[in-house]
Amino acid sequence: MTIRLDILEMGARGDGIAELEGERYFVPFALPGEVVEAEPLDARGEGTATRLIEVLAPSRHRETPPCAHFTVCGGCALQHWRRDVYTAWKIGLVERALKQRGVEAPAFEPPMIGVPGERRRADFVLRRQGRRVLAGFHERASARIVDVGTCVVARPSLTSLLEPLRAALVEVLPDGAAADAVVNETDSGLDVLLRPHKRLDLSIDLRQALAVMAEQADLARLSWGDRARAEPIVMRRAPLLVLGDATVQPPPGAFLQATKRGEQVMRAAVAAWAGPTAHLADLFAGIGALSLGRGGRLSLFESDVPSVEAAQSTARKIGDNRVHVERRDLFRRPLTVAELQTFEAVLLDPPRAGAAAQTSELASSRVARIVYASCDPGSFARDARILQDGGYRLEKLMPIDQFLWSTHLELIALFSRR
Repeated sequence: MTIRLDILEMGARGDGIAELEGERYFVPFALPGEVVEAEPLDARGEGTATRLIEVLAPSRHRETPPCAHFTVCGGCALQHWRRDVYTAWKIGLVERALKQRGVEAPAFEPPMIGVPGERRRADFVLRRQGRRVLAGFHERASARIVDVGTCVVARPSLTSLLEPLRAALVEVLPDGAAADAVVNETDSGLDVLLRPHKRLDLSIDLRQALAVMAEQADLARLSWGDRARAEPIVMRRAPLLVLGDATVQPPPGAFLQATKRGEQVMRAAVAAWAGPTAHLADLFAGIGALSLGRGGRLSLFESDVPSVEAAQSTARKIGDNRVHVERRDLFRRPLTVAELQTFEAVLLDPPRAGAAAQTSELASSRVARIVYASCDPGSFARDARILQDGGYRLEKLMPIDQFLWSTHLELIALFSRR
């Protein structure tokens, strides 16, 4: 059975939302203002998920998707939406989140908008099927793999690696086995971590085959295993990230900002808003990508062991005891008000869950400036309200769209004491 639906708005997951006879329906790949034919499927949240059958009356904002894998690959949900309208909707996600929490917000800074071919990080999934290896991304809401030729959002160097991975992994993976290829484009070349889904020991011959692939693909480094215990197969040159006046060698599979330009924009915001020489605490610091290489004293706090070790190595190179790195779980043991009093500014860059415990301590502190980098408007708005209730004012906010054509949006913001 199919039904005819009028699409009223875009949902947070990138599905068009319609209502019919008191029921709510979610229609993938439909746009606001369209009339569509859809097939109801399963209950989802407060409505029913559907399958789009046909667009009966298309929106004037509908465009031809640039990727042949669109609607199948789970990576992009909104390639069919005109860029200016899509961008306004994404910025609206932040506006609505702040309004729901009652956060007083300024006019936003001009957003950083992603462009095709810019993503420098990808997590490819690979699975051997007989004498071939599928390499690409998961299908939308499925464990099946889209065998990708070219990804229009990724750097060309990343998608050019897919064919060498297919050729090498057909010898490495047993039939039916799968692995992830975490690929980071660093300033000195590609850094690749192969992460098998199930434990798989490599023979000398298989290691040699992977080393040959790394040579032919001109990889900087190729590693095997999970992040915590990654084993280098070959390092032809050190993978390096240049961060201001500092150089960092990230651990295999390190978290990087999705685009180099996004990282640079966020670093510039930190420098301008925190002050170039302020004593800065970088909380949830990772490898220090947003703070290392700046002037002034710096204290980094991070729980991930490989990231802490990479930051400590860079701190030793900088010398002069200007950079302090401490391993600390800020979810369980946030910096206290007393500990925060030694800092003139704080940089906060938590994961999607936000940092409710740490912002509660900050809200009671006398830190003059807080720069908050967020990858989730909802958790950011919650934490912003905690800071506002503690006497901070949201002074600046810049939306950052590093995940082009997805529903994912980042931002960086400045809070100051009233």
